Amino acid sequence: MKLIVNQGLNEKNWDNFLAEHPNSNILQSWAWGEFQKALGNTIWRFSVIDNNQTMAQLLAIKLSIGFKKYIIYAPRDILINKLTPAHHQHEAIKLIIQEIKELAPKHNLILFRTEPSILKNDSTSISIYKGLGFRVSQKTMQPADNLLIDISKPDIDILNNMKPKARYNVKLAAKNQVSVKISTKTEDLKIFNQLNKETIRRGQFKSHTSSYYIKQLDTLSQVNAMELIIAYWQDTPLSALLITFYGKTATYLHGASSWLHKDKMASHAVQWSAIIRAKEKKCTIYDLGGVNHNDKHPEWEGITRFKTGFGGKVVEYIGALELPLDTTWFKLYKFINLFKK
Repeated sequence: MKLIVNQGLNEKNWDNFLAEHPNSNILQSWAWGEFQKALGNTIWRFSVIDNNQTMAQLLAIKLSIGFKKYIIYAPRDILINKLTPAHHQHEAIKLIIQEIKELAPKHNLILFRTEPSILKNDSTSISIYKGLGFRVSQKTMQPADNLLIDISKPDIDILNNMKPKARYNVKLAAKNQVSVKISTKTEDLKIFNQLNKETIRRGQFKSHTSSYYIKQLDTLSQVNAMELIIAYWQDTPLSALLITFYGKTATYLHGASSWLHKDKMASHAVQWSAIIRAKEKKCTIYDLGGVNHNDKHPEWEGITRFKTGFGGKVVEYIGALELPLDTTWFKLYKFINLFKK
């Protein structure tokens, strides 16, 4: 069994393994790594090979926390080849973890954080992580509770599974002649960024920089993994979103809207258009992202009410897990974060 880090790996083999994995996610894709590099982040791609067969792989990113200290962060989890014997799976995981521990002093890494797509009630997987020294963390970057819609059904069934008001608003947007444009051109992000400024002024969400969205669309659209959808009423842009496509899942990643002409229901139009586009891309799941579930995020109440109008079900993941790499700095980091909101 051999561990390969960065050198000697290629996009085709990486994404082929990911495409066949039940936990495949765009956040572990080759393109997401290229996007992170475009942002100026150091990345590592770990792949464990045995007899020309991929046993496990992981994309991880080096992120600064200040004081010339860093975390190594894995959006989602180490993907394991579940078709191999259990002891081989454990050995593959340990090879990656050991390599991360060896990287720590060279790169001033104080902890390894991952947000695995394992369900909250999956006690077996959680015990494996805890057995490797991981601890549950309250600090998350990805939402732990996601709203997923089954879009494998006919359009009429998806509409009928919506809440009555949302279904009415989708139809009202059409009646109001709200039009939609689909684009992969980064110059069209000027519209998204302008709408995003309005959204921020309303105090609803935190935001990335304009250049972040430009680099994201530029990188991911090159492999047909992202599109920008803009809804207009009489040539006025009212709502926009960025959607990703990977495997069988389409994900609503970022959204923005204007306060103008709210009665035209452009935000409903753009989401419905995203669902239709996802179906055209042969996706069967539309991931609407994080929601306020069990009152964990009361500040998301408004957006949760909007999202749940489209139907679907909430999937609860375990959240973030952390592995200390530098005990002293890890304790100090956790102490400082006690006083942060």
